[in-house]
Amino acid sequence: MSLDYNEIVNFMKDFKADFLNRYGELIIDEPTNTYAIIGKCKDISDVELYVVFALCRPIGKGLEEKDANRLLNKLNNYFNADLSRGDLRLIYRELCYVDKLDEFKDFIRRGFPMEELSWFNA
Repeated sequence: MSLDYNEIVNFMKDFKADFLNRYGELIIDEPTNTYAIIGKCKDISDVELYVVFALCRPIGKGLEEKDANRLLNKLNNYFNADLSRGDLRLIYRELCYVDKLDEFKDFIRRGFPMEELSWFNA
């Protein structure tokens, strides 16, 4: 199965991503140079995974509050979620590893059940 260009365009509109370059990089936010590499994605759920993966660190701890909140709003609006910067920091710490991609994808698919990660916070 290959990713349909129309699906990418629709995702970009819905997520309000800035653009896609010829290197397979989805530029989520040009001012902060926040991007996800989606060239090898097979479907939109892969794109969603790599976008969230790419956003966790900058939103959670890398960007200034104004920029982080702008990106967090994009993420929350797209997924109809109510995640905080702290949530993204926790997701980054617990799930943003290549060997946990399947678990991370399932976590996103199930609507970000943060209570499953909260015991790590203790």
